[in-house]
Amino acid sequence: MNPREAQLGSPQQPAPPDRLIVGRIIRAWGLRGQVKVETLTDFPRRFRVGASFFVGEDEYLCEGVMRPSGSLVLKLQGVDTPAQADLLRGASVEVATSQAEPLPEGTYYYYQVIGLEVHTVGGEYLGCVAEILPTGSNDVYVVRGPRGEVLIPATGEVVTEVDLEAGRITIQPMPGLL
Repeated sequence: MNPREAQLGSPQQPAPPDRLIVGRIIRAWGLRGQVKVETLTDFPRRFRVGASFFVGEDEYLCEGVMRPSGSLVLKLQGVDTPAQADLLRGASVEVATSQAEPLPEGTYYYYQVIGLEVHTVGGEYLGCVAEILPTGSNDVYVVRGPRGEVLIPATGEVVTEVDLEAGRITIQPMPGLL
């Protein structure tokens, strides 16, 4: 139930965002204005020459990609000096939502899940997904509602249905979960 391309949202079913965060600029790198990027996507192949990215309100064409020692370094068109690159430090690297990779069935982007109502198979309303915690093995949905905050492991054993059209997730709670 992962791809972690992030979208900051409210705990109500948001409209699809215009953009998805796929990385964060860590610092300037090298002498030609390159930037070192922390990857925040399950689709690192999207970082390629010719790709278009937004940093703040500005759109940049990717002119170069390097992967030294497992890192990601991008050369963005129009960013030609270390000083220009340093101005981008800490900024999000985003793509238009229309450029989102298609996902396999049963897999959802975070922005699609945040805000969904969560009910048990017995019909109990638990609240809405307020945030998602990536844990490595599986995501955990943070649900806020009448029981307070409930942590729901996003696994096939617990999550029995995700109905995006109805805005609802149905779970089969394992013993001790609630």
